Amino acid sequence: MRTDKPSGHAAPITACAMLVALLMTQGTAFAERPRPFDRTALEKWVETRRLISQEKEAWRTSRMVLDDRIELIEKETESVREKTVETRANIGEADTKLAEIEQHNESLKDATVGLRQSVATLEHDVKRLLARAPAPIRERLKPLSQRIPTDPDTTKTGLSERYQNVIGILNELNKFSLEITESIEIRTLVDGTSAEVTVLYLGLGQAYYCNTKGDMAGVGHPGPDGWIWEPANADAEAISHVIAVFRNEKPAVYVSVPANLIHEEN
Repeated sequence: MRTDKPSGHAAPITACAMLVALLMTQGTAFAERPRPFDRTALEKWVETRRLISQEKEAWRTSRMVLDDRIELIEKETESVREKTVETRANIGEADTKLAEIEQHNESLKDATVGLRQSVATLEHDVKRLLARAPAPIRERLKPLSQRIPTDPDTTKTGLSERYQNVIGILNELNKFSLEITESIEIRTLVDGTSAEVTVLYLGLGQAYYCNTKGDMAGVGHPGPDGWIWEPANADAEAISHVIAVFRNEKPAVYVSVPANLIHEEN
């Protein structure tokens, strides 16, 4: 009869297998248990990925803003370039016009010199005319004659105003020369006394006066320094009649009165 005995190595093999199984079980259990180090690393990795994603998004946004700004700057640069070209053209045109204006201004200065000389001559001649004009028209023209500058070279009065002033005086003198003007004045008579007389001016060249009684009369005409009056008592009745006709106090008739016609060479 055969009896089976366990081999001398059976027990050790079984023990080893059990040890391996135990170690595997414990290793599996240890592997399934989460390790703190791995969780922290994962959290940092996730945070890093989030930051990278945010940075990429921020970079894309900044890039878009930067591209828009670059496009805007390029457009502004082009606009400035076009305006620069246009401005240069305008400057060239302005320089041309400025040169024309300066040339025209020089011409005006030359013309102004001639005009100043002309108006100064006219003012001088007008003063001479006023000195020989009758008292009524001189009195009427005082507001204008007082505007004539005493020194034409230093006056601040403009040329336009000076010409208008001269023209105004000449117009009034011309108007007076075409009219018969009655004036009440004080005249020195032959006997040396002064009396109120009626003066009748025939324009700028002749005048007659007579007193109220009609017995003292005279004739006047312009002289180089003013009017010259001469007695004409012998013609007092005729002169008094002329004055009455002018006033419509007597009918118009032919009346003979003296006249002084003097021609002066200047």
